[in-house]
Amino acid sequence: MAYPKQLISSLADNLNKTLVDFFEIEHLKVFPIYSSLNDLIAETLLEYVKEETGKSELKSIHGTQVKMRRQKKNRWLIALEENIGKYEITNKKHPFYSVQHDYEVLPGHSFLKLYDAKDVDSAIKKCNDSITQWTENDQALLIEYPLISNKTKKQILSSFRIDLIINLIDSIITYWDGNIEAYFAKKPEILLDTPFFSPNRYSVPLHQSVDAYVADLISFDAENTVFQMLVSGDSEHIEDRQKVKVFDSKDNQILLTLLNNIKLDFYESKAITIEIGTLAKALNSRPNKHCYEDVKTRLHTMAGTTFRLYRKDNPDEALLTFNFFDNVMTPEKDGKEYAIVTFGNILFDAVTKKQMIAVTASSYNSLELDLSRLLYHNLQKERITLSSSSAPDENGHLVKSYDYSYFQRIILFKKRKKADNILLIRQTLDEFVDKKIALAKYEYQQNNGLFTLYFFNLTDDEKSDLIPKNYEPGNGTQMELTDIWE
Repeated sequence: MAYPKQLISSLADNLNKTLVDFFEIEHLKVFPIYSSLNDLIAETLLEYVKEETGKSELKSIHGTQVKMRRQKKNRWLIALEENIGKYEITNKKHPFYSVQHDYEVLPGHSFLKLYDAKDVDSAIKKCNDSITQWTENDQALLIEYPLISNKTKKQILSSFRIDLIINLIDSIITYWDGNIEAYFAKKPEILLDTPFFSPNRYSVPLHQSVDAYVADLISFDAENTVFQMLVSGDSEHIEDRQKVKVFDSKDNQILLTLLNNIKLDFYESKAITIEIGTLAKALNSRPNKHCYEDVKTRLHTMAGTTFRLYRKDNPDEALLTFNFFDNVMTPEKDGKEYAIVTFGNILFDAVTKKQMIAVTASSYNSLELDLSRLLYHNLQKERITLSSSSAPDENGHLVKSYDYSYFQRIILFKKRKKADNILLIRQTLDEFVDKKIALAKYEYQQNNGLFTLYFFNLTDDEKSDLIPKNYEPGNGTQMELTDIWE
């Protein structure tokens, strides 16, 4: 198991400055086996956390290490008192031997500069005062022990790692709510080639077929194909049989949140158990009762909806039949509401075969426009593909042009007027450029309707995390639907 390099770099960027400075100063002396602080962070996470990526597990590890730090502090204080009483100050095993030795060999001004004291007794008193303050501060690091230089290299490394793992778990809880998986917002590739989601929720007419209610989804003028939502006739969650609401950015967010809360048992059961509150908070940081009910309704609707794609000249033979979930249960236990969501086979296969596109949750969450959030994974997919197949331009950007139909194939637009949708697309591309996410710039040529996108090249960390070994663009590892629309 290896943690994503982007995660390690983010943790390093948010690390306690005292730890960073200590590593840089003592690197060659104490940490020579590590080429960088990032390597030490990665190894420490792997040793202490392993595959325990949930909040409760991390808090348990954190509590254990905080307890061990307190115990080590107490052992050091006991050893300090014992050695002071056991050895003369002229003995190298006395804790303040170095103070006495420096007083004897250094000029007075040098000793004053080093200890801010003129004599041995004053220097020792200052040190004891610092030790008392360090002892009384439960947040003080082990490496901040005033006599840390008296410890062996092995002791210093062990102490640093305890300080480090406590700080790392603090960061994971602060920035990702204790869920390492939440560092990324991941989306199955199968969902990127077909317009399942719309930035805005709107209704489309339903007509009844033999065993289902059917709504035609027309994202663009498809001459040869029909894309439909089929709603189960016995669904209790479709109140109005005359119309149905399309899936929107909130449904997309619920799906991404589910994917970030996968546990090991999912790979056997295909099911995720999650508090409704967790899903509600993904939509609204302060959800009310209506938000909880909305989440449950959306989950059941997703379970009761099937998508079908077929050619007009052959309606009996589907090109794609897809459902998000096989079933959804929303039980209540101990005063809390839960969702038990069993994934459909296509999504389950995408997860188990790691056919996913990942973006950092911090950049995803910084996007304010619903269309931007829906489009981000598609842009990331393009970055990954282009970085493996194209050379950057003179400015280091990856460049490709797209026509209007590219966006129609991946987004459900409420409006049919091309000019209105072009404006929405330009607004969302502006947000990516302004926030320096995925795109450095773009150009729109009105005469031919082309969007020329200038993508940021992948960083080394991104290449390591996002491009599988032996990756070849278009190698057929996932279902490609682009040709169907053309």
